[in-house]
Amino acid sequence: MKMIIAYFRPRMRDAVVDRLRKINVPGASLSTVEGFGHEAGPHGERTYDESVSPYVTKLKLEIVCQDDRLDDITAAIAEYAQTGRRGDGKIFVLPVHQATDIRTQRHNEAAL
Repeated sequence: MKMIIAYFRPRMRDAVVDRLRKINVPGASLSTVEGFGHEAGPHGERTYDESVSPYVTKLKLEIVCQDDRLDDITAAIAEYAQTGRRGDGKIFVLPVHQATDIRTQRHNEAAL
């Protein structure tokens, strides 16, 4: 099993979620987060004004999936979250060693 963690622009939420539903992703968690990245220009100077927050609001998407679904899901997120502009976001994939469905007490793939 894998955990997909994706950060992308909030305005791309509906497009990404609609696509995930169409490819039968059974569920995902979304949260609003703030962070910072490569705000500096190529010579290290700030690219934002004093009156502008240096923090950027993004959506954080978390999905746990079976290994054989990983490529389809990450490709869907990458395609539907992309605007082609700097700051579109990132996708990370982590191993999941165990999962438990609290209600059914099923484990691992059966818990998904």
